[in-house]
Amino acid sequence: MRLFVTDYDDTLYTGDSSIKNNIKKIKELQKNGFIIMIATGRSYSSIKKQIIEKNIPYDYLSCADGSIIYDKDDKIVYADYMNSEIIEPFEKFYENLNYEEIQFSYPDGYLNFLKETDHLLGINVCLDTRLYNRRIEKQFYKLQKKFPDYNYLAYSHPNYSYLCIKPKGINKSYSISVIQNKFQLNKEDIYVIGDSSNDIEMISDFNGVGMTKSCDEILKIVKDTYNEVSDYIDEIINSI
Repeated sequence: MRLFVTDYDDTLYTGDSSIKNNIKKIKELQKNGFIIMIATGRSYSSIKKQIIEKNIPYDYLSCADGSIIYDKDDKIVYADYMNSEIIEPFEKFYENLNYEEIQFSYPDGYLNFLKETDHLLGINVCLDTRLYNRRIEKQFYKLQKKFPDYNYLAYSHPNYSYLCIKPKGINKSYSISVIQNKFQLNKEDIYVIGDSSNDIEMISDFNGVGMTKSCDEILKIVKDTYNEVSDYIDEIINSI
């Protein structure tokens, strides 16, 4: 038994034409006994919409950058919730920013308002990338010194940038380890691909690969890059 893990945006999905071939190749992996996990920063409701629209096969969804895992029957396999003490200090930080929106992450999706604190998975601040800069990032990471028991992540896409706070130690890599332990998988039987800063841990921890258009942080740590996920899958299938 083996595990294949892919990021979604700009990895599994790079366009409507490529996703069809990627889906075809994923089905080939399943026929070869692979477990399929999609690991994304998206909420469950957001990625599930994409899966339904595009009919993407999968076994597990790691959502909100590893904070929660769902199986193919929509059941929660694992979840790690935040302590509420960080909320007020973080609010004081982001209220001075010219942000696009605030996303409070819950098991059923992202909300733009704080509904409750006992099932809060994380908080994301979304900024226009044109307004994002190192000064903002530096101020964001100052919170880490005052509140070290959380995971802080700042990363950018071409249009939008994100400042995220989640429970400490929670990331996409951790969610992979949950499935690894569930099935007692060897690390060499886990295949990982991603493109952005929130994929660094999973790529580094599981000797993963990157997309050709990955961010610089990814390109520095990977040995191989691929134009499409299907190219990587072809190589995997040919090697087993």
